Amino acid sequence: MNYEGSAVDKPMLETERLVLRPVSADEVGSLHRISNEPNVRLYLWDDEPVSEATIKGLIAQSDRMFSKEKIGLFGVRLRGREDLLGFCGFVCLQGMDSPELCYELTQKMWGGGIATEASRACLRYAFEEVGMERVIAVADVPNTTSLRVIERLGMRHLGNINPSAPDEPYYAMYREDFFAATVTG
Repeated sequence: MNYEGSAVDKPMLETERLVLRPVSADEVGSLHRISNEPNVRLYLWDDEPVSEATIKGLIAQSDRMFSKEKIGLFGVRLRGREDLLGFCGFVCLQGMDSPELCYELTQKMWGGGIATEASRACLRYAFEEVGMERVIAVADVPNTTSLRVIERLGMRHLGNINPSAPDEPYYAMYREDFFAATVTG
């Protein structure tokens, strides 16, 4: 994975197939459309319609996080293409002490390993460039596709740690485990 960027500008991550750049205000329309695909919003948005205002708020939160903590949400694209496939990166949920890895992809891109590849790039960035010690992730129990991504990433089951969502199982990746897996994997 290549990393381009500095503390002054926003980071760009590259993998074999993907380019990830921080989401921006000009992507509201694309993210709004993707977020409202019925199977996309089923788990990520609790099957509720997603407003443009919600997407604008998500992008604004990501901008603040990049400015303050050097992490946020990256727009995901295939190399050489400009169409947005979704996002991958980090959000900070109220009441949680660790940033949460999250991702959203248009359904037409499901099943090709894009979520896993983008998530690995974000984890590498978080541990190598930002120096984070732990990243958490969650998936609704019926969301077996996201649970498989979390398993492929090698995240450990933590249990139900969010008092706001007591039925949701959380997982964690620790810095030392990520680097150990990178060396042996």
